[in-house]
Amino acid sequence: MSKQRFSQLMDELGLIYDREVSVTLKKLYWEDLPARSFAQIEAAFHAHRRDPERGRFFPKPADLIAKMQILRTDQRPEADEAWALALDTFDEAATVCVTDEILAAVSASAPVWNSGDTVGARMAFKAAYGRLVSEGRANGQTPRWQLSLGWDAERRTVAAQDAVRSGRLTAQQVRAHLPAPCAEGLPAMLAGALTDRNTVIALPLEADAVTRQRMRALREAIAGRSAPAAATATPAALDAAAERQRFAQRKRQALDALERLAAQKPVQESA
Repeated sequence: MSKQRFSQLMDELGLIYDREVSVTLKKLYWEDLPARSFAQIEAAFHAHRRDPERGRFFPKPADLIAKMQILRTDQRPEADEAWALALDTFDEAATVCVTDEILAAVSASAPVWNSGDTVGARMAFKAAYGRLVSEGRANGQTPRWQLSLGWDAERRTVAAQDAVRSGRLTAQQVRAHLPAPCAEGLPAMLAGALTDRNTVIALPLEADAVTRQRMRALREAIAGRSAPAAATATPAALDAAAERQRFAQRKRQALDALERLAAQKPVQESA
């Protein structure tokens, strides 16, 4: 900010408060105020003038510093930054995160922009934006951020992600424009099954279910009732089933032999 422009601001304060502002007083204020951009210092001057309490008196440097601290925390973009955001709103494909004050200033400057006068549109925007910001700050209003939506879906997603990353909007506010969360594990398998009907997914079994399945396969293999089930059993299970079949067969043969011996013994004793 130049000293000449600062001197003009001080002279304007003198006119409003009916007070003569000397060169010495200007020098003291210039030294006391921290280095800020012109927009910040001008906003502080305007905010003080509109303050219903402190604004009744000529501001001291501390009053202006306090206003700058308050204005710095309201997260309103300065006029040049706001214009850079506003430019994207003229692109119908683009989605941009802006404040309601930026949108209102865009509406005010749109006729000039549509006429092809980009310089005039910028001047009209900054004038309207400065007025809206001053009114909002004077009324104690905080800026309300929102998405100005364009037709390009991909750029809409990027803008929504940037808005969340910058803290201007929450994920809840823009959830309709954020990509769906990536599914993992079983949910991903189910999601794949629902989206691709030609894909067959074997769901994982619990340990008890696996044990029951194997026991059923063994029983069916031993009984010889289910060849398909036996074919799906593991090699170890099939070996165990075959061994049990052989043992059962030997057991039946031994019982048959004992029964024959028992039947023949009385005949020999009587002879």
